[in-house]
Amino acid sequence: MTMRLLFALLVSTLWASAQTTTVGTKPADPAAATASPPATTITQTIPKAAEADEDTGVIITPFRSLTLPDAKANRTFQLSKVNKLGFTETSKELQRLYSAFATQRIIDGSPAGSSKATGYLTTINYALVQDLGDNRFLAKAAWPASGPNEVLAAGVDTMAVLLLDKPAKLGDTGKISGMHVGTVALRFTADYAPLVGKRLTLRREAFVECATLEDSPSGLQKFVDAINAGAEMSATTNEQISCKKCGGLGFTREAQKGQLLDKRVPCAECASSGKAIISVETKFVP
Repeated sequence: MTMRLLFALLVSTLWASAQTTTVGTKPADPAAATASPPATTITQTIPKAAEADEDTGVIITPFRSLTLPDAKANRTFQLSKVNKLGFTETSKELQRLYSAFATQRIIDGSPAGSSKATGYLTTINYALVQDLGDNRFLAKAAWPASGPNEVLAAGVDTMAVLLLDKPAKLGDTGKISGMHVGTVALRFTADYAPLVGKRLTLRREAFVECATLEDSPSGLQKFVDAINAGAEMSATTNEQISCKKCGGLGFTREAQKGQLLDKRVPCAECASSGKAIISVETKFVP
């Protein structure tokens, strides 16, 4: 009797477990098992990235900064030796060097009255084409080459960026002493024919209007007084020296087999002139 009761309980337990699957309760209706529930579609709306508003203003950034050449040689000019027997310092040489110094200095309103220029000074003829704001202008300009060995190439009817000392208006023409500060990348909306309304990016030479020191006897005297008072002054000039390769002859010698006379070969270093041009920094001392 007991064995029959245990067998009945075992059969009922197996039947109950058969009604349950590994993923849930088995449906009573077989047709319901084959029917798939309707799929639910989830649509995700991704907002479009907001386009950055284009800057329609004027953007001026340095593109190629000016690199001043290093002096190849240095020398000292001692004022106490001027016009004395046996010394090369002369008043004429002093005036020449001061003229070079004056063109390399700009008046900046400091107590000293000047500061060393960071670029090459040149005379610029211009006609203003577009106002870029803050006394900055796009101009059609022309200027001569300047700097040691004409590092700043000449410009003829060239578009350039000018920073003027005083307000100006479109169409103005004039002449200024400008300090070259290198090449800038200029991004702006054109306001001149035939490019009105177009957004442009140009690379142009940039100049700052400045005033040089006064090259006069009174200016020279102030210069000498400042040096005697302890001011450190120097000027960079182009000087002609004897060519080292040819010894100033303008040619080199090349032995010829079977001939008494050497062959003369024109010197390429000095273009047969016997002279070489180098940048020399002259420092002034009392």
